Amino acid sequence: MATYNNALKGYVADVPKVIFKRCDGHAYAFDELTAATVSANIETLDINAGWSLFPVAVLPGSSTFTMNFTCGKFDADLFAMANKTEYENNNDYALPTSERHEPDANHQIELLQTPIEGSVYIANMEPITTQSGTVTAGHYLINGKKITFSADDDIDFVDVVYEYTKPVQEAIITNKESAIGECTAIWPVYGSGDDCTESSIVGYYIVKVFRARITSIPGMDTSLDTLRDVA
Repeated sequence: MATYNNALKGYVADVPKVIFKRCDGHAYAFDELTAATVSANIETLDINAGWSLFPVAVLPGSSTFTMNFTCGKFDADLFAMANKTEYENNNDYALPTSERHEPDANHQIELLQTPIEGSVYIANMEPITTQSGTVTAGHYLINGKKITFSADDDIDFVDVVYEYTKPVQEAIITNKESAIGECTAIWPVYGSGDDCTESSIVGYYIVKVFRARITSIPGMDTSLDTLRDVA
């Protein structure tokens, strides 16, 4: 629901885009937020003198600006942002998968990924181990992503279970100290409360905190409503 903000002379309806730049120069942007709350705690120090009913000076105290947000996308960048974290690249992991295929006129199918050797399983069938061998009934031949069946097998479709390798970026937490950096939150401001599309944007409301600390490690919401929405 769009809310009119008199100071901005427009309507605010969306959660912000958040950009956090760590002190080491690494920057992380999050534009798929589902919720965000912002609160400010402003403290001042009154200086009194004599019999005055009012302070003669007001000095700024220890003020805080707090933002909490929920990201709709689970990303390792969330942890990299919150910790002094680096990525370790090209770690290969074996991931299981299954696919259903219909053999073509040449009695072949092509998998989406290259299977790990020895990981392919097709119910009630056995692989042959030599590429030059003849594919007999009840057997199949694997050549990269392609699997060839015997012409003697009357197959309408086949279910293939296998594993394939995938490089995964791992977030390695190098120490337990939370990250310090610069945080920027950007809200689009709309000219109409009824039309909150990109064409109705008349400007942006930008809040920048030049020195911010991550005070809470990212976590996953495992509530029933969340799981139902994901399913």
